[in-house]
Amino acid sequence: MNQRASTELDVCALLEALPLPALLLESGGAILHANAAMRERLEAEGFEALRGSLQLAPTPFGTLATLLKPEADAQTQRLASLGFMLAGVCHEVSNPLAAIHSMVQILQSRRGVSAETVEKGLTSIAANIARVLAITRKLGDFSRVSGDHAASVRLDAALDQASALLRHSPFGAGVVIEYAGAPGAAVLARPGQLEQVIFNIFLNAAQAMNGMGRITVEPHEDTGLRISIRDSGPGIPPQHLTRVFEPFFTTKAAGEGTGLGLAISYEIVQELGGTIQARNHPEGGACFQIVLPKP
Repeated sequence: MNQRASTELDVCALLEALPLPALLLESGGAILHANAAMRERLEAEGFEALRGSLQLAPTPFGTLATLLKPEADAQTQRLASLGFMLAGVCHEVSNPLAAIHSMVQILQSRRGVSAETVEKGLTSIAANIARVLAITRKLGDFSRVSGDHAASVRLDAALDQASALLRHSPFGAGVVIEYAGAPGAAVLARPGQLEQVIFNIFLNAAQAMNGMGRITVEPHEDTGLRISIRDSGPGIPPQHLTRVFEPFFTTKAAGEGTGLGLAISYEIVQELGGTIQARNHPEGGACFQIVLPKP
């Protein structure tokens, strides 16, 4: 059995283990697999059961659609998506763990190892451990819902905090953020949520620009708050536009990104009742547009 077929079987087995009714959809919307709980629900109620109660989440294997009870809380929704991502986690951490294991075996098997070899080995081990830790921290962010109640969050404050975080990141020193300010613009969110969404987009842009460039933020208020974030980078390859919010999808070099930042932003925006889209600006650069309800 080839690796692709094995992965598909693993995914179907994971779906079958979910207690929630769940579907796996391909990009065109066709159903790739329905688990036992979903098949039972559809047999009893037909496709009427799906109206207005599906929670969608992009995954490395397709779109996961879980059928949730109307009273299901945000934590339940996140954990449903997180459980399905575990197959992707296993794949992501296996490579750095294998590299660590190999390096430890090399260092243990040789006598009189030179100081240079030891130094290189320890550097490799430290880098791979840092990657595993980054993945686990991001997964914690993805699955955690703050116990704080939602309240009015000012856009200006969230942008200031996200900008400060970017300046302290390895890619942020040479990035200029252009924002004229929007006093009074606010959304309803839990503490840190809007800041995290904006920072993840800022960091993605800074990495795409190799730490040198411009990010422009433009807010617009109508029935909701629309936030456009555009960078001066190379833009997003057209074939990747539909995948940028998938967990673990990244075009960055190993060690430069986990592929979870934009997925986390997508989940937070969905939880807040908003939308987020990625496109390429006609004048160049990537452009993310977030629309969120006002308090």
